[in-house]
Amino acid sequence: MNTLFEYTYDILMWISEHTGFTYKEINIIIWFIIIPLSWMCLLDKIYKQRKFTIGFSVLVIASLLFIPDFTKFSDWLFQKSVDFLNLFNTFGSNYVASSVIICLFIPIGIYVVLIRKAFFKKINN
Repeated sequence: MNTLFEYTYDILMWISEHTGFTYKEINIIIWFIIIPLSWMCLLDKIYKQRKFTIGFSVLVIASLLFIPDFTKFSDWLFQKSVDFLNLFNTFGSNYVASSVIICLFIPIGIYVVLIRKAFFKKINN
């Protein structure tokens, strides 16, 4: 778990250094915007529509228009995410393990299901 956490952290830091966004901003952009947007695209592929992607995009754009300071907002939301992940400490987990499970394994599982449904449909005989 520690290795996956550190590898992910290193990637996010690299992105941060090359984009001018802070580590926390990159975190929010990836886990709260890019990943859900990609899921919406896959849902649109599955249902042969564009309503999920368009709806989510409108929601994100509208939200961003009302956020006066994205850095402050990202700091706040990142801390709320840390607080949420730390809740699992009461169940014997820790921040690193909870981060890997919730932020890596669960999204990968969702991708597997959505990609399978979007691109590998069963052929009825």
